[in-house]
Amino acid sequence: QPGSTFKLFVYYAALRAGVTPETQIEDTPITQGSYRPKNSAERYRGTISLKAAFAQSSNVAAVRLYRQLGDEAIIKAARDLGIRSPLAADPSLALGSSGVTLLELTSAYAGIAAGAYPVRPQPLPIRDPGLIDRIFDGRTDLSSRNETALRDMLQAVVRDGTGRAARLNTDAFGKTGTSQDNRDALFVGFAGDLIVGVWVGNDDNTPLKGISGGGLPARIWRDFMSAAVSGAAKPAPKPRAIDAPVEPLDLPDLPDLPDATIPIGKSGEITIGRGNSVSIGGDIGGVPVDLQIDRDGVRLNQSPAEREGDRAPRS
Repeated sequence: QPGSTFKLFVYYAALRAGVTPETQIEDTPITQGSYRPKNSAERYRGTISLKAAFAQSSNVAAVRLYRQLGDEAIIKAARDLGIRSPLAADPSLALGSSGVTLLELTSAYAGIAAGAYPVRPQPLPIRDPGLIDRIFDGRTDLSSRNETALRDMLQAVVRDGTGRAARLNTDAFGKTGTSQDNRDALFVGFAGDLIVGVWVGNDDNTPLKGISGGGLPARIWRDFMSAAVSGAAKPAPKPRAIDAPVEPLDLPDLPDLPDATIPIGKSGEITIGRGNSVSIGGDIGGVPVDLQIDRDGVRLNQSPAEREGDRAPRS
């Protein structure tokens, strides 16, 4: 089950019907009808824009759109983008209750990235089509209005919504999805010229423990894209030396502790010395640290490597 990644087709159908990302919708509990889904953690935000509802993956907003648009419009949007699996005409379809393959789901998102659909996956590289091939390839261009709107909403998922764990150092677009009982967790998205779909689940379809699309799948996607897309990896922050003396501490009289050294990190260590002094030093997580705690206060000083102008590289 694609879970909330299927909401792309619901919102695409809505855009085709004339709404915009700024159109308002109720993100409040559904109290009528036999099907009354709830938002994750039963969190509701009142009246919000479609863009915000998509970014936060509101279930009730998607079902309201389904009821307004009808199943035919939503199924047609999915078919146009390349979904071929059977789709049930049921309100739960808006939340991704009908099973699809990861390949066709990723290909459908590729249609948004390419600005034309359907995108048919090929197992081998193919030559670039010529003019005649482009005219008769059977693909339909997205309108500039709908392409801009869909990209805007997909980017909001990563920038401000449920897909924040997928952020890159370049523009990223995508959608999270989690099926019922956390049996499937997905993130499908694109950056640069690459579209990638990630699914996490158990082979026996048993529920995952605490894994949702915005967690592990989004992080897998981010890590893969950081290596695969030029300029996507976030630069590691440079360690910064701090020399910040503070007022002496008024410590109670305590018995002297025996000398002890505890290794931490790759080359760091904590030293507990007589006289109730504690020092933490070395390369900890790629950051040079020299911290001293004793009766004179707390001091965070430059490490020897930094004083010599040789910063330890980050791992």
